[in-house]
Amino acid sequence: MKLSFSTLPCEGWSVEQLIESCKRYGFTGIELKEDAGYAVTIDSTEEDLRQAAEKFRNAGITVTNIGTRVIFNGVESNGAERLAELKRNIELAHALEAKGVRVMLGNYLRFKNAGEQPIDREQIVRYLREACDYASERGVQVWIETHNEFSTGQVLRQLLNEIDRDNCHVIYDIIHPFEFGEAPEETVRLFGRNCAHIHMKDGVPFDDPNIHEWKYTRTGEGALPLRSIVQTLEASGYDGYYSLEWEPKWRPELQQLNLDVNDVLASYSSIMKRMAEVQNS
Repeated sequence: MKLSFSTLPCEGWSVEQLIESCKRYGFTGIELKEDAGYAVTIDSTEEDLRQAAEKFRNAGITVTNIGTRVIFNGVESNGAERLAELKRNIELAHALEAKGVRVMLGNYLRFKNAGEQPIDREQIVRYLREACDYASERGVQVWIETHNEFSTGQVLRQLLNEIDRDNCHVIYDIIHPFEFGEAPEETVRLFGRNCAHIHMKDGVPFDDPNIHEWKYTRTGEGALPLRSIVQTLEASGYDGYYSLEWEPKWRPELQQLNLDVNDVLASYSSIMKRMAEVQNS
C-alpha cells in the first residue's frame, strides 16, 4: 500500500520539511498544493523547481500530483484565465515529474435545499479536452476530483466518456460520492481504470438533515467504511496512492480539534499500515 499526503495543511513548510515528514512517517508520495505560501507554486523559478524535483527524487519521494486551485463550472466569466492557470500547473507538474494535476468542477453544495446552480457542461468538456491535449504533450494527466455535482461515479463516468481523452482520470475523494448516497462498490466499478488517486478522509453526517455534506473527523473516528473501501479498491486492481487530505484550512470542525499536522500524519500512517497488514495476513 502506497501512502501520500496533501500539503494543504502544510502552508509555509519547505521542501526539506516535507521530505523529513515523509520519511519519518513512512510516506513515499506527496501531492503538492499550489498556492501562495506553499513550497512550490506556478510562480517558482525554473531553478527552484529543478532543485525541488531533485530533492524529492533523491529522497525517494514521488510527487503524485499538483493540487491546483482551478474549478470549472463552464459559466464563469474568467474561464479562459482559469484554463490558462491550469496549463501553468501542467507545466509545474512536468517540471516536478508529477503524474497529474487536480482540477475540480461544478458548484459547492452545502445545503440540500439550495437548488440547482448554473453549469455549462459543454464548456466544461471543451476546457478539459484542451487541458488534456496540452498535458498529453508534456506527459501529464488531468485528474478530476469527485466534488460538487461531479461527485459520483455515475456522473463522472458519463463526463469521462464525453471528454474522450486517454490522459483524463479521477481522484476518488471517498467522502463525496458517499454523501450523495452512491455505494463505494458502485463508484469503484464505474471509475474502473480511470481511478488514478485516492483522497482518504473520514466523517459523520451533521445533525442538521438539510446539510448535504458530512462533518469531518480524524481518520478512523467517523462513519465511512474505510476498510471496505480499501478492500474494494485493492480487489479492483487499484495500485495508486492512498493520500490523506487533511483540511483544517477549510473545515471549522477540524480547526476546533487543534491537532498538530505531524500528529495527524503519524496517526494516518499507522492506521493505514495496520489495515494493510490485516489485508495481507
